[in-house]
Amino acid sequence: MSRSRFACALLGACTWLVLHPSRVTAQTDYFNTDGGRPLRIEDATAVEWRAIELQLAPFSLERHGGRWQPSLEPELAFGILPRTHLSVGFPLQRLERAGTDALTGLGGVHLSLFHQLNVETRIPAFAVRSEVLLPAGPLGAGRAIPSVTGIATRTLSGLGPVRVHANATVTLGDALAANDAAPDGAEANEIPRWLAGVSIDRAFPVQYTLVAAELLAQRGLADGSAVTWHAGVGVRHQLTARFVVDAGVRRRLTSNDAPWSITVGSAMALSLGRRLF
Repeated sequence: MSRSRFACALLGACTWLVLHPSRVTAQTDYFNTDGGRPLRIEDATAVEWRAIELQLAPFSLERHGGRWQPSLEPELAFGILPRTHLSVGFPLQRLERAGTDALTGLGGVHLSLFHQLNVETRIPAFAVRSEVLLPAGPLGAGRAIPSVTGIATRTLSGLGPVRVHANATVTLGDALAANDAAPDGAEANEIPRWLAGVSIDRAFPVQYTLVAAELLAQRGLADGSAVTWHAGVGVRHQLTARFVVDAGVRRRLTSNDAPWSITVGSAMALSLGRRLF
C-alpha cells in the first residue's frame, strides 16, 4: 500500500471513529496527564481498555538561538488490555539554521507500550513504559533508539485532589554522534540519555480542570551533553465528555540563552466497546 493510500485509510478510520463512537467515556480524561501534554512528567494511568485516544494537535514552539522552532506530533493510543495501551506518534519538525533554508519533515516514528502495574491504594500506582524511536523522515535519527521509563503516582491524603508524580527514563544504546543525529544535532539534544523529574497537580472537578507544575533534570544522548534542569507549568481542561484541551510553558534553567517552550494540545477519547477488541 502506498503512503498516500495508507494516510487516506488512516484519516478515514479516525473520521469514522469520531462520528460513530459506541459510547462516550466519563469526564475524567482531564485528570490523566500524558507525557508532553502539557508537561513532560506523566502519571501512572493507562488509556482505558478498548478505548482509543486521539491526540489531534499537540503543537509546541521552542526557542533556540533567537528563533522559535515549531513541532507537531499527532498520536494514537489504543487500550489493548486492562491497564495497558499501545501508542504510535509521528513527530513533525521544522528546523531553521543560520545561512541555510529551513528544514521541515518527519523526525521519526514513536512506538510505545505502557503498562500500569497496580491501582493506587496504600501504596503509589506504578507503571512502566517501553518506547522506541524509529528512524524515519529527513529529521529522524540514523538508527532506532529504545528507552524505558518508570512512573509513580501518589495522591496526597488530606489535601484534596492533589497528586505527586515521579518519572525516570533511561535511553539504551550508544550515544549519538553528529553524523547519526538530525541536522545540527537537534535530535540528539532532545533525546535524553537519562531523565528524572517530579510534578504535582491539583484538580478542580467542578470545572473539569487540572493545573500542574514540574521540575526535571536530563542529560542528552549526544556526545558531551551536559545535565540541564527544566521547569514548567500547565493546565488541562475538559470541554466535553470526550474532548480535552491543554497548554503549558516550560523553561530550561541551565542554559546561556535559557530557552522557553510553549505547548498547546487537544485530545479526543473514544470507547469502542467489544467490536474491535
